[in-house]
Amino acid sequence: MRVLKDERGFTLPEVLVTMVMMIIVLFALYSIFDMSLRVFSFGNDKTEAVENARLGLEKMEREIRAAYPYDKTNRTTTLLSSWTANQITFGNDLNGNRIVDSNEVISYRRNAGTPTILERENGGSAQPVVEHVDGLTFEYLDKYGATATSESNVAAVHITLMIRVDRGPGGPATQTLTTDVALRNRV
Repeated sequence: MRVLKDERGFTLPEVLVTMVMMIIVLFALYSIFDMSLRVFSFGNDKTEAVENARLGLEKMEREIRAAYPYDKTNRTTTLLSSWTANQITFGNDLNGNRIVDSNEVISYRRNAGTPTILERENGGSAQPVVEHVDGLTFEYLDKYGATATSESNVAAVHITLMIRVDRGPGGPATQTLTTDVALRNRV
């Protein structure tokens, strides 16, 4: 009975101390939650950067390796019609007539209006291949691995593709992939 009749409550200092302790615990939980979101976001961005770089590089590698002479019937050995540090243009004989037609000319470069997009142009029509491109360079090598001085000396293309994804509070995730592509149709 004595317990039921005792109507004393909490004192003001007790309530204030309890509130301060709860606020400290809630801020600690919030910081843990915030950090886990940052780590997850960064990991997600890093995965997307790796996948974008791999996708773009594999597509370029496959098509550049199959670069075809522009007119094999007349024994033309030109494989690359444009070969700069920022763009590569070549032909692939898709219909089997041993001549690269105008709709079989392929270019890879960064989009002029939106340089964060790697685009593939085929027959005057450009399609985006990969987003979040931060850098794209082509280096042309001769059969000894030195820098090629003429188109007829190009035996391989060294491609460097850098992707930068920055979507979350965890900071940007970057990925750089490189590959060497041997031109298999070089006579």
